Amino acid sequence: MVTASARLSVKRPFSLFSTVVSHGWYQTLPFRWDAADQALLRAEALRDGRIMLVRVEETASTQRNHRELVITIKGQSARDPGVASEMARRVNVMLHADEDLSGFYDLCKRVPDLEAARRLGAGRCMRAPSLWEDVVKTILSTNVTWRQAVTMINRLAELGEPCPADPSLPAWPTPGQVMRAKEKFLRDTVRAGYRAPYITELAKAQKSGTIDLETIEAAAKKMTEKQLFDALVALKGVGKSSAHFLMNLLGHYDHLPVDSATYAYAKRELFNGKRPTEKQIRRRFARYGKWQSLAYWFGRWEPRLEWWVPVKTTS
Repeated sequence: MVTASARLSVKRPFSLFSTVVSHGWYQTLPFRWDAADQALLRAEALRDGRIMLVRVEETASTQRNHRELVITIKGQSARDPGVASEMARRVNVMLHADEDLSGFYDLCKRVPDLEAARRLGAGRCMRAPSLWEDVVKTILSTNVTWRQAVTMINRLAELGEPCPADPSLPAWPTPGQVMRAKEKFLRDTVRAGYRAPYITELAKAQKSGTIDLETIEAAAKKMTEKQLFDALVALKGVGKSSAHFLMNLLGHYDHLPVDSATYAYAKRELFNGKRPTEKQIRRRFARYGKWQSLAYWFGRWEPRLEWWVPVKTTS
């Protein structure tokens, strides 16, 4: 096996740990979080079929207001031209490394409940390097417990080619691999239930070009909120809440996904035990403007990171 490397600079505040654990994708294949070494691992398939093992670690930067990510790539001909830069591009997408969140951190300074997010270097929500993976995982996460979702996602992930540098990590399956496995595999092995035909149809549409998730992803930052929402909710299996969740992963934070967990949190923490309406929840977070979904997400989860995050601060 050949090893190559690349580096990414990320403006502070930033923490790899806080970014990775901010969202449950890190518990699903082909991700793996190495808690002992504070490193993120992932199997990534190149377009020519080679599977690379990608390892991401955080270190100090020569630039005072930045942190640096060290990316190690291990695999067949990993030092070929373009491999390291392509893996760095994908890591950048996964971690939102080049995203300007200065407005959100300014908000955190003014809102006590959000101060922990800034201090712990949180704010970026880890996603997959492709919208195809994000959409499939989101569909498998609807109307189930998180444990059930992880089980289904990891069963589906086994369709992917194993990584030679770490056979326990398969690359995320392509639309073609999902198509060849057929809907029966999704029903009987993945246990995807009613979600099976949605994923099969999405794979066929992506493979045939009827739907182009790469185009949607590339244009996401230039789209209006409505344009992106309409494009996502048009995908079978993606409802209103799931579309808003995917918009967050694509860098649009104007709308928070309101689902059963949101209602439970709002009832318990914000409305004195009374179940609010969706309109009441949205009105409650509208004060945060373009950052309202991040204000909800990190106001809800980040205090729990106090128990897990390394002692040193990154802000």
